[in-house]
Amino acid sequence: MRAARRAGGPRRACALAAALGLAALLGACARRPAVVPGLTRGQRIERFAAALAQRQAKSAMAEAEAVVWARRTGAGALPALQATLALARPDRFRLRAQSLFGTALDLAARGDSLTAYVPSQRAGAALDATRDSLGVRSPGTLACRALSADWRPPDGAWERAERRDSLIELRWQEAGDSLAVAVGVDGLPEWATLTDPEGRGARVRYEAWRFADGVMWPALVVLEDRARSFAITCRIERVRFRPQRDDGRFAVRIPGGARRLGRAELRRLLARLEERWDARAR
Repeated sequence: MRAARRAGGPRRACALAAALGLAALLGACARRPAVVPGLTRGQRIERFAAALAQRQAKSAMAEAEAVVWARRTGAGALPALQATLALARPDRFRLRAQSLFGTALDLAARGDSLTAYVPSQRAGAALDATRDSLGVRSPGTLACRALSADWRPPDGAWERAERRDSLIELRWQEAGDSLAVAVGVDGLPEWATLTDPEGRGARVRYEAWRFADGVMWPALVVLEDRARSFAITCRIERVRFRPQRDDGRFAVRIPGGARRLGRAELRRLLARLEERWDARAR
């Protein structure tokens, strides 16, 4: 059994779209399952398909505890935050980040919509990814897919796949986006990329996996922009699966009387919070 690889580092707009929309995390000693060297392509396809089917069967709704921290080029890492995470296929995601004084950020995405509330500022925003140009289309779908490794290459992608060292790299088009996934000999994704027609996109690295209720689930996930100037590392633990989706679990309420922010105002608020975190870290 080989030990899991360690952590490292979607663009600031994407990531603050995971505060404008994406994020999450898990276990220090996570390991990947035992593998047999020299698997044929057909055997690797079977392993990948079986593991994906198991995750999909469990991810009608998944909840977890998480530790989340962000890093940007030239500024180092921001302090880690404890968080609770929920996701449901195909496009629902929620992250509640905690501070010493309660909830620091409550963020939910559903398809193209994004809702965020910052209790300490009594300010929130309800945005649409297309109308408000968040920098990523359908942040809810991207977050859900990234955190559950829900990448489904078509049969043709396997036929065109290229071997690079121990990995098999698959590439395909989906709704105008370009996707790529690298699959290890254990049938689990090592990394995935998604790029839209305008060249915007994200890269996801799966640094560790762990069994959760008999299913191999991402345990340490790194989401970063294409330029690798901003990254969110998510360590995910205590994963729990529910047989049915609870839509109320993905509703962020902005209280009456709270300030309603537009995209630009929300980004400025998040930048101020980031500055405070930077100051505390020094």
